[in-house]
Amino acid sequence: MNRPAPRVSVVVCADESTPFDGLTAALDSVLRDGDVHDVLVVVDRAPRLRDHLRHRYDDLVVVDNTRTPGLAGSRDTGIESARGDVVAFLDADCVAHAGWARALAAPFDQVDVIAVVGRTEATWFGAAASALPDDLLWAVDCTPRSRPDGLVGLDDVAGATVAFRRWDLLQVGGLASGVDVRDAVPRGAEFVELCLRLAADEPEARVVSTSSARVSRTVRPGETSRRSVVGAAVDRGVAQIALRRAVGGDGDADTDRRVTAGRLALGAWRTLLRRRRGATVLAAGSIGLVTGRVLGLVRGTRIGLPVDQLEPLRSATVRH
Repeated sequence: MNRPAPRVSVVVCADESTPFDGLTAALDSVLRDGDVHDVLVVVDRAPRLRDHLRHRYDDLVVVDNTRTPGLAGSRDTGIESARGDVVAFLDADCVAHAGWARALAAPFDQVDVIAVVGRTEATWFGAAASALPDDLLWAVDCTPRSRPDGLVGLDDVAGATVAFRRWDLLQVGGLASGVDVRDAVPRGAEFVELCLRLAADEPEARVVSTSSARVSRTVRPGETSRRSVVGAAVDRGVAQIALRRAVGGDGDADTDRRVTAGRLALGAWRTLLRRRRGATVLAAGSIGLVTGRVLGLVRGTRIGLPVDQLEPLRSATVRH
């Protein structure tokens, strides 16, 4: 007997800094998808934006962030307000392709899957066009074309397009927005830390990716500058060291084989020999990754929240 398809709640978070045109494009793309149970926009301290969205849309739920200010609080509010079996997060600057929600939900038929990551494709804006090689697309929150479907490493879990079972999120306290995470979660590793909590009692837990769940993200010229890429690489290097400490040994070895300073440096050398663009930024990314790892070691950076400070989230009462 076939199980019914899980109901999908889509959560999009916004605040005063969110470009309105990009936000409406994201929402319109989700609303065109007939496979979603409900769509929630969580607005963080922006009452005019909230009212504007409520006036513009009558087929989605617009709620205020009722938890701590910031993205984690908004996401936790979305988890509490959702009504589906699966919560799919979509960044406000991404546009979902047809079938995105159904594709994200499908792998949850396997009980050991704790998270599903979709594919974020880069749409280049102006001078950003083709500015980054494939090995550095993660620096602009996009998916390298070389990443295969199936099992992925924890530091590939990003917020642009990722889904979890709602019940699991409620039980572990979601993004832990009520806890001071400054010393427990490296920048950009919020979903990595969440996956560690979800996997704590599930030794066979898996995170999988699917290219069938596709979204597009517009990459602007400033994001492809060497300074921006180096900053993203430093953050990733710090997170990799913290993740190794959390899981022991070589940690997330599969991911380390994909995103390492050596791989980026080799890519820079090959690009230089072939006289193609991108050698300089690949070399800069390699240096940034090494710098981040050194910083992580020197600071003793760790990832993991004190479980005794966490409380389960509660289902909120919202009008659907």
